[in-house]
Amino acid sequence: MQDYSEVRGFNYQLSTGTSSLENWLYYSAERFELELRRGKTYFPKFNTVRLWLSWDAYFRKPEVFKANFESMLTIADRLGLKVIACLFNRWHDVSGYDNGGVYLDNFLFPQEWAYYVPLYEEYVRDVVGVHSGDPRIIIWDICNEPWPYNEFTDEIKAVIPVELNWLTRMHAAIKAVDQVTPIGVSVHNYLGLEGLGWVEPLSDVLLIHPYYMCTAENLYDPERRAKYDKHVADYVEYARGVGKPILVTETCWGGDTDEQRAEIVRFTLETLTKYKLGFIPHALHYSLCADLHDEADGFVGECRNLAFTNADGTLRAGHDIYNNY
Repeated sequence: MQDYSEVRGFNYQLSTGTSSLENWLYYSAERFELELRRGKTYFPKFNTVRLWLSWDAYFRKPEVFKANFESMLTIADRLGLKVIACLFNRWHDVSGYDNGGVYLDNFLFPQEWAYYVPLYEEYVRDVVGVHSGDPRIIIWDICNEPWPYNEFTDEIKAVIPVELNWLTRMHAAIKAVDQVTPIGVSVHNYLGLEGLGWVEPLSDVLLIHPYYMCTAENLYDPERRAKYDKHVADYVEYARGVGKPILVTETCWGGDTDEQRAEIVRFTLETLTKYKLGFIPHALHYSLCADLHDEADGFVGECRNLAFTNADGTLRAGHDIYNNY
C-alpha cells in the first residue's frame, strides 16, 4: 500500500481558460510546464498534481485529447510529479460561474436525448486503457464532488442512487481496462461520513475535501476550529475502520486578504499533518477558472480566490507557509 501521507500536492488548472473544457481545447505544453515549474520553485515538497480531465474536450477531438494528456504526463514526470487524474467533474457552484462537467440530465433518464452514460464509458475505457498501470498516475479519481449539494431535500435524495449507479458504471469501466492503478471518488465537505460511505465500495483510496470554511470574523473562533479538528479526526477513524488509505484531494478555503488566506492554509495544513494526512490544496496557480482569480478577472464567490500565486505568477504573500508542512 502506498503511503499517501507523503503526498504534498496541488490541484491545477491552466491560467488561461475559464473552464476545464477551454484549458483542454487550447492546451499549451509550454504554459503547462512553466506554471508547474513555478510550483516546484515555490514549493520544493510539491510532488503530486491533480489534473481535471474533460470529457467534453475528448468527445470533440479524442486523439488530440489523448496526445495532450500524454504531454501533461511527460512534463509532470520530468518535473518529478505524480498525477492524480480526475476523469469527471460534478461540482457546480450556486454562483453560476461554472467549470463545466457532468449534469443530472447526462445520467438521470436513459430514454432522453441527453443521456451520455454509454459515451462516458467509451471515454473512460479509451483514456484509462491507454495508461493502464502507468506509474506516472497514482490514482484514477472517478469524479470530483458528486452530489454537489449543500442540503439534501426529498427531491435530491431521490437522485442519490441514480448518481451512485453512474459512478458504479464508471468504476467498472476503469477496472475493465486497468486493474492496477488505485481508484477513488473525491467527495465534498458537506457529504461527511455518510457520503463517504456511499462511495467507499468504489474506492481503493478514500478521497476527501475537508475545507475549514470561515470568514474574517470567525477565522480564529476556537469552537469552529475544534469542530474542524473533529471533522478531520472522524474521517481518519472511518478510514481506519474500513481498512483503507485516505487522502485529501482538495482543501484550503479562501480569505478576504492574503494574510487571512495564509492563516487558513497554516491552520488547515497543521491539522491535516497532525493526523498524518497527505494533502492537495486547491489550487496551485492563478487562473480564469472559477475560484482561482481576483475580481478583475471575473466573478469571485464566497470562498474568494483559492490560488497560491498572483496573476503575474508570483507567490502570494505568506503562502510559502505551505513549505512548513
